[in-house]
Amino acid sequence: MNLSRSFFSHSMLRNLFLCLVLFTSIQFAEAQILSHVEFRKQADKEVQVIQLGWSEIDKQNWIEHNEGRLDVMGVKTNILSGALQVSSGETTSFQFALHQQSEIEILFNVESISAGEKLFLKNNKTGVIIFEIPRLSHQQVLTPSFDPDQVYLEWSGQNHKVYKSLFSIENVYVHNPAGSRGRAIGFGTALPCHPNAACKQDSLLKILSNTAVRIRMVMEEGIGWCSGSFMNNTRNDRAPFILTAYHCTFEYTPKYNLWRFDLDYKSDSCANPSLEPQIISFTGCTLKAAGQGSDFLLVLLDNDVPINQEITFAGWNRDTVALPDTLYLIHHPNADIRKISTCSTGAIIFPNQISWSEGAGYHTPAKHHFSFKFTEGGHQPGSSGGPLFNKKGNLIAQIHGGTMGCETTNHAFAGRFAKSWNYGGTAAQRLKDWLDPDQTGVMQWPSLVNVEQNNLVDIQGQVSDPSGHPVKNVRIVISGSSTDTLYTDDQGQFNLSNINRTGQYTITPKKDDHQTNGVNVIDLVAIQKHLLAKDTFDFPWQHIAADATNNNSVAVGDFVLILRLLLGKITYYPTSPSWRFDPPVIELQDLPQGLPSHVQFTAIKIGDVNGSADPLK
Repeated sequence: MNLSRSFFSHSMLRNLFLCLVLFTSIQFAEAQILSHVEFRKQADKEVQVIQLGWSEIDKQNWIEHNEGRLDVMGVKTNILSGALQVSSGETTSFQFALHQQSEIEILFNVESISAGEKLFLKNNKTGVIIFEIPRLSHQQVLTPSFDPDQVYLEWSGQNHKVYKSLFSIENVYVHNPAGSRGRAIGFGTALPCHPNAACKQDSLLKILSNTAVRIRMVMEEGIGWCSGSFMNNTRNDRAPFILTAYHCTFEYTPKYNLWRFDLDYKSDSCANPSLEPQIISFTGCTLKAAGQGSDFLLVLLDNDVPINQEITFAGWNRDTVALPDTLYLIHHPNADIRKISTCSTGAIIFPNQISWSEGAGYHTPAKHHFSFKFTEGGHQPGSSGGPLFNKKGNLIAQIHGGTMGCETTNHAFAGRFAKSWNYGGTAAQRLKDWLDPDQTGVMQWPSLVNVEQNNLVDIQGQVSDPSGHPVKNVRIVISGSSTDTLYTDDQGQFNLSNINRTGQYTITPKKDDHQTNGVNVIDLVAIQKHLLAKDTFDFPWQHIAADATNNNSVAVGDFVLILRLLLGKITYYPTSPSWRFDPPVIELQDLPQGLPSHVQFTAIKIGDVNGSADPLK
């Protein structure tokens, strides 16, 4: 959401920004504006005017401390329903009047809506009802934004003069407070250096991008934006945990029940869309754990995500030592559509304490953050809390802050997942109780695609040599709708479990070790006889084994290459791996329900035309 400054030194203070959505440590009067409320009748109309005002000093303090941090100003009103003067008719209209022109949102505390009564917002000019307060007891309700000059609050009663509903207007949220410079926020406002997530066609990055959510955070003091990600846990039970950044709420009073989580807010292509994508949203969450040192905040959505909704629960790695040489950030800079930024130059563990501008007491300890620079894209307000993945697709951090901007100017810091895992002494201060509830102690856990159980299937595979013997230690690379790397066992088998049967998968076997395994003079003699047409090969696989140059033909150059390998002149084939496979790849899609799907590869040792290689080596 917003940017803040570091306090390393006076010189660095001028140009180093260290927080994307940081909220300043301020006194309550500066954070929460109190309104002056007056009631009056509108001249010649049956409309009660609710005049809202506030101290100019309070407003300027709010702007000073929140400019670029919170985007909507919270104004405390606490207007009780009993204080509203109802008309003698069946409906009473109320108009909110501000001393500045601005759209507003209203936060209601609803005790009860009586039978036969309604509370709604209606366009005074068109008569169209734009929002009705749901008939819920003991609930908070936040209205959509509206223009108070055109849209009135209406309370319709039963039996004319009887109005029995009990509620209060707790807060009014004011958009673009007068006197603030404001900033563009939302669709189409991110810096052009951030590629859309759809620009990356790599199957792994497609899966990772579906972990990200845009979060609209409602506080008493105002409303702002962060990014976050769905998190998988070791039960694979699709519990809707969201990981974001602790500093998004620092020194503020979150109203978690009103937080909104926007899914699938993205472009379907690399180009920016001309129209804003439709928002799929969930509202409400519960705080589960938080820690300032590694800047993490974990919440649980109040509602489960429907099966087959296109999301991924992120896998993670809590290794305390490993340094990533590649990082991917999935985020919503400036609350725009989903973007991806890349660091290909590696990260370091930042060795020092960092002091952040939330307040004099806001510090993060040494070695709790990664430090790095993006080589493509960058970060902005709104990126905070966005997940950072290593090149294997494991979440290892969430973005905290740094120098805002693109490749040439950015410098980023991210709270380390490994530190968040066991950060504090209780479940409310660490991640492990929530993401490993059965205390398995695993160091990493894979991602989980949100798929219905009867659409989950297995792919079982077998790799054998031409004689039918199992081949061990073949690397099986899975790409497409799922990504994974497996190795065949002593039986030459591998198994890919619980994948979406409606997805698309490419299975590629690879083995490039023990170059001379099975290759000897007998093979050279057999190849020579084949070239001289004295004793040609009997099986198609022998043609592949003799083709050391990997050009789909057997010639003198292959004989020479294998001879050089045996003489130790070369240690590997320049244009061929040690083993090749028939078929080279297998592509699958729309798999049947129920039983596993089976795939079979034949592994052929290059240079070994008589099939003497040890398949278990």
